[in-house]
Amino acid sequence: VPRGVIVGARVLMAIWMPLTLVGAQSARGAGRTAPEAPPSRAESLLARGRLAAAEKELYAAVDAAPRAPAARGELARYLASRARFTIAEVLFAEALRFGADTASIAQALMTIAPWHAEVDRRRIPGVRLPAAEAAREGARLAAAAATAGGDSPAEMDTATVMFSFANDDRVLGRFELRGRNGTVRATLDPRVSGLLLHSADDAALVPTRFGASGRGAPLLVRELWIGTRRLRGVEARVDPDVPAGEVRLGLDVLWALHPVFDEPRGTMMLPAGSAPGRAPNGARQIPFALSFPGVWLVPAPGLAPSPIESARGRALLAGSKWRFDPEQATVIVER
Repeated sequence: VPRGVIVGARVLMAIWMPLTLVGAQSARGAGRTAPEAPPSRAESLLARGRLAAAEKELYAAVDAAPRAPAARGELARYLASRARFTIAEVLFAEALRFGADTASIAQALMTIAPWHAEVDRRRIPGVRLPAAEAAREGARLAAAAATAGGDSPAEMDTATVMFSFANDDRVLGRFELRGRNGTVRATLDPRVSGLLLHSADDAALVPTRFGASGRGAPLLVRELWIGTRRLRGVEARVDPDVPAGEVRLGLDVLWALHPVFDEPRGTMMLPAGSAPGRAPNGARQIPFALSFPGVWLVPAPGLAPSPIESARGRALLAGSKWRFDPEQATVIVER
């Protein structure tokens, strides 16, 4: 097997690892694990960055076996990775109805939930949240519901903040968040999900705790500001490895705000209203795949994807103004 194909397969597994169980038939009562299967043709195409060919292959598999849960699960996880969350959820539900393992589907839906904030995780089939997490989920949705009529015109307008772009291959950059009682330095790290705080007693953000306060404890930041933009009901968890007075956050926290990154100006803009329109003339569109957490960029068909924060990923964006286009599952790069 050519070395490039092997490397591509490893990249693929890194991208899809959280969803690899989707579509597996249940082994109820058997107490056995299925042997690891070799990459399918669609997986091999994805590993080489051939997204259009992989998508065609996955849809063909569903057409050939309309009631096969594995085929629907594979297509659903692919579409989820391309930010098509609503249709992915429909396909996951159909796969479950056709016999897919409930636990695997629940795992997949829980994995993509941070990117699709409208989802109530308490209602996902097969999920039983611990009491603290269920309480946080209820509080999160209640806080988010207050957004519709609770913001002033200034809080709904375009917000622009200074953004210090990183020159390493671990994070995207840093900016300032403001809480009820002060400001904190925020690191945007595509490799994490949600908001990570040093402790449940963060003095600036004043998180609500739901019982536990140690590593991994669920928290809710009821209000925080990025510039003039107010976010409500931001879920967080405790991670003592984060320095005191700082936070780390994943792209899922900003996803619904449609951030625009301007490296020449050193800014991040959160536009008012919906996402910006189509790519302007001369802009480059780079396909992306979400890895829950993480974002991978595909430079061109035939080239393996790279993490957005890697040297190779940053080279595709450096010195530009860029943003995500969820409709086309691309990063729009303006030179």
